[in-house]
Amino acid sequence: MCTSLLNEIVHNPPPISNFMVTTERKKWNLRSRESSMYGTEKAKDPFPISRSKLEQCHSCRRCFWLDRVKGIGKPGIPGFLLNTLVDTLLKREFDAHREAGTPHPYMVQNGLGHMVPLDHPMMDEWRENFKGVRAPKHGLMLTGAVDDIWKSGEGDTEEWYVVDYKSTASNAEITAELFLEDIYKGGYVRQMAIYQWLLRELGHPVSTRGFFVYENGNNDAESLLGEGTDESVRGIPLKPALVIEIDIANDDVIIEGERIDLDWVENLVISAKNCLDTDSVPDAGEFCEHCAYVEARSKF
Repeated sequence: MCTSLLNEIVHNPPPISNFMVTTERKKWNLRSRESSMYGTEKAKDPFPISRSKLEQCHSCRRCFWLDRVKGIGKPGIPGFLLNTLVDTLLKREFDAHREAGTPHPYMVQNGLGHMVPLDHPMMDEWRENFKGVRAPKHGLMLTGAVDDIWKSGEGDTEEWYVVDYKSTASNAEITAELFLEDIYKGGYVRQMAIYQWLLRELGHPVSTRGFFVYENGNNDAESLLGEGTDESVRGIPLKPALVIEIDIANDDVIIEGERIDLDWVENLVISAKNCLDTDSVPDAGEFCEHCAYVEARSKF
């Protein structure tokens, strides 16, 4: 994988738009566009709620309500561009197999050679931020940008599988069990369930099985000099890639005491709509660090 990634970087660098250049500081301000604030005359109908905002509603209804109703969003942080680069290159690799109608080597190595990356006219839009998969439900327009979709079978046997790319540098053994134990990786499972729900709402043959393609940095590497190519002597030391399967149809998919399945997503969408319709500020999430910080700071 290191060799193919580095060859891609040298010969087909990601577009400049993927790499932000920040030239000036901006003050934090209230969001002022009425079209982006729920309940205003100019608000879109149905009102758009992204996958990340659904997750925000799950973790803290107060932050969600203040953001979407009052325009008080949390201060932003810079993107993790090395992670974004890995995502970009993985998409290119899988796109080559999408065009050829062949399984990627990762699929073959993990006993999934009967699958191929889905070739669909909406694929590029479904993967694009601020567009993504869009499904209206309960008075909202739910959206989410997937990383990839694989498929098996044809005709009546065709089935789709949501795929998410992840990159990290961890000494922990990354397993399916870890996704159910680690609260942050549990968020990835919720993310995948939402994508599956969105695609099913559009009538697509989406499986409850999903896959995480994990690129993990090798913390035992001595330097960036030892695993390069002729074109680029500085390598990206990565461990062998992992493909982790999670099936939300299994009763053991429980994250922080909650059974995560398609019904869970449906109930979260209903909860988000009810929260938006609330006239008063909702309670803060029990573990919301942002609200706890604001409360502690306000005392002084």
